[in-house]
Amino acid sequence: MNNKLKLRMYILLMVTVVVLIGGVFGMVYVISRNAMLDDIRERAVGVKEYILTMIYAEDIIDIGQSTPEGIRAATQIQTIGDRLAGIGNLSRLYLATLDDEGSIITSLMALGDDFVPTGEAADDLRRSLRDDVAVMGRRIYRTQDGNVYTIFWPARNQAGELLGVVSMEFSTENIFALHREAAVYSLALSAVLLALISIIAYVSINRVAEPIYKKLAYNDMMTGYENRMAFEHRLRECARLAEAGKKITLMICDMNNLKVVNDEHGHNEGDVYLKNTADIIFEHLDGKGSLYRIGGDEFACILTEVPDDEVMRIINGLRTEERMAHPLQRFSCACGYATYDPEKDNTIRDLFKRADVDMYKEKKRIKSGEQSPLNSR
Repeated sequence: MNNKLKLRMYILLMVTVVVLIGGVFGMVYVISRNAMLDDIRERAVGVKEYILTMIYAEDIIDIGQSTPEGIRAATQIQTIGDRLAGIGNLSRLYLATLDDEGSIITSLMALGDDFVPTGEAADDLRRSLRDDVAVMGRRIYRTQDGNVYTIFWPARNQAGELLGVVSMEFSTENIFALHREAAVYSLALSAVLLALISIIAYVSINRVAEPIYKKLAYNDMMTGYENRMAFEHRLRECARLAEAGKKITLMICDMNNLKVVNDEHGHNEGDVYLKNTADIIFEHLDGKGSLYRIGGDEFACILTEVPDDEVMRIINGLRTEERMAHPLQRFSCACGYATYDPEKDNTIRDLFKRADVDMYKEKKRIKSGEQSPLNSR
């Protein structure tokens, strides 16, 4: 196979494989990431529901006050913090409001150090305060403290008055690290698969695609025998064989009456006549050589190291063939041949010319009604 064609096929295959593996990797990455987010959301909601069953919004407000309620609330929130430590990855729990200028004020830090959210987390918090709705994080946010997931929900007293937004922040560092690790492993696996497929593709192109390529490029679709391209390729090989002293004989066969069949019975019937004629010629070769369709109604046969008497047997057999190559047309073919002779042929093309001239002499004898000579050489 042509090296450039091989390279193009290989590049096309590799691009297809890379796109396929990249698509699968991307799909797996997105699915696993969404699954991770769903898992974090479920944990966050579970922690939120647990806190709401353990403490009221008023209790959070009482934290920090030196009153029995404040001491009880502080003790309660500390108990919750101890229980949630390491569970659900809750890292901060605080109350947030807005001042008159719209700035976020965080107070009553029940869990974590003093903190004011920024960026997308701050946008979610403001929306929760403005619209008086619970807002769950749209995704994992990257903050100065690492990757976090946030939940904000309005806190009201027993009278239904809005006290602020209870804010919960969950650290996702451990889960996110596992996700990154899985992504790295997936990428490494994809690279290994790409390498394996590349090797398989290279071997396939060289071992499997070669016969397919030759079949497509070298076969005549009408007759099933080899075509002019295959003939030219083989002729170049024969030039080297002839220089090495091998006996090379070339036969040229030109069909008769194909135009008559086409004109009188249609091209489909002409195709049948053409195919049957090729089969009869190939039958007479009896495995001694290859058959090529080198023109519309012209065939060539290359015989290597075939004795003269065998060559004459093939030629005489074709000249005396009387079978019908079509229900309405008998086999008729003008055949000429020549054997490579260094004294007559400077190149293999000279051999082709001599065989072609001999074929036209035969064709002229057929048209004139002259009997073809048998065993003449």
